[in-house]
Amino acid sequence: MLTIHASKQDTITLDNKEFFFLAGILGSDRLLGIEDPFQGYLAEEIAEEWDVVKASLLDKGYLIEEDNGVELAMPPKVFSRVAIAGLAERSCWLSYKRNNETFEGYLHVTNERVVQVCKSDNDCQYKLDELGTVDEACCRLVDEMDLKDYAPADTPALLLSKKKFGEIYGRAVNLSLEDLSDELAAATSDVEGSIALARCMKFRTAEGEMHLSTWNGSSWETQNAAFVVNESMNWLVRMSTSGDQDWLTASPASKQQFQEMLLLWLKQSA
Repeated sequence: MLTIHASKQDTITLDNKEFFFLAGILGSDRLLGIEDPFQGYLAEEIAEEWDVVKASLLDKGYLIEEDNGVELAMPPKVFSRVAIAGLAERSCWLSYKRNNETFEGYLHVTNERVVQVCKSDNDCQYKLDELGTVDEACCRLVDEMDLKDYAPADTPALLLSKKKFGEIYGRAVNLSLEDLSDELAAATSDVEGSIALARCMKFRTAEGEMHLSTWNGSSWETQNAAFVVNESMNWLVRMSTSGDQDWLTASPASKQQFQEMLLLWLKQSA
């Protein structure tokens, strides 16, 4: 499992019940990617669970009893990471594969810091790491994804059906390069661009998908993007998110262009 290189601070590991209780203390009820472990519980059952979880958090040092023995406090690094994960209004779900290694997790973003939340090997446990500023996190991210510096200046974006692209992409490994190029050309009416995209799809060394979400006060608004990388270049794929739309654009993007797009995306509500 890949992890984006975190800061020198220790990783915080919480199980789903610990995570929910700590986020709830801070007033969050919208943890992305984590199912409510108390769904269907009665109030008295939740109270009983709190006693068990509190003991665990105290043992880990993620909660501290004040001098009076009644009030509880969170150490600063626990407080900041849980607060950002539970209250940030910008978030990016990222999943990618590079060669035989995979990564999946959330980046929760404020104007100052980025916190990464990933499942550990135990499905009910989550690792919280601080990645630094938005600029620092984006730089680390594009390095981890092994994006290439080159992008041809004269290759226009390709426009086609999202559904058709997904169908072709799913069969790419089993098609010859010529057949893959022909199918893309038929869908885009761009022979030259289709050859370049087909070569990237056929001999890809990395691929991934991103869901970038912004909290509007009542719900998350999400934009989707994907990317595919081979030994020489990257293609950035943007697609429709509405169920009644079916469009997709694919365009070459250098590592710098990709990083600038990601920065703009993550800072759009700053």
